[in-house]
Amino acid sequence: MFNPLKALSGVGDMLKSGGDMTKMAKIAMEMQKKLGAMSFTVREGDIEIVMNGNQEVQSITIAGAPNESARRAINNVIKQSQQAAAGQMNEITKMMQ
Repeated sequence: MFNPLKALSGVGDMLKSGGDMTKMAKIAMEMQKKLGAMSFTVREGDIEIVMNGNQEVQSITIAGAPNESARRAINNVIKQSQQAAAGQMNEITKMMQ
C-alpha cells in the first residue's frame, strides 16, 4: 500500500539544505501517479460515488442511474476548495521566506 508519508521522507531535509528541486518534482509526480491509480467507492442507500486518489469523482450513480451533472458539480467544488487551500499554502510559504 502506498504511504504518502514515506514518499515524503527526506523532503524536509532537502528543503532545509536547498535540496534538488528536480528530485522533489519527481517525488511529487510519482505520488500524483500513484494517487491517480487508487480508487475509492462509497455506497449510502441508493447512492454510489467512485473517486480516485487525486480527489476526482469518477462516477456518481443514484438509484442505479449515472448522474453526470452531479459528478461535474462535485469535481468543480473540490477544485475550488483545492485552489483556495493552495493559495493559503502559498501565503504561508511567502511569510516563511
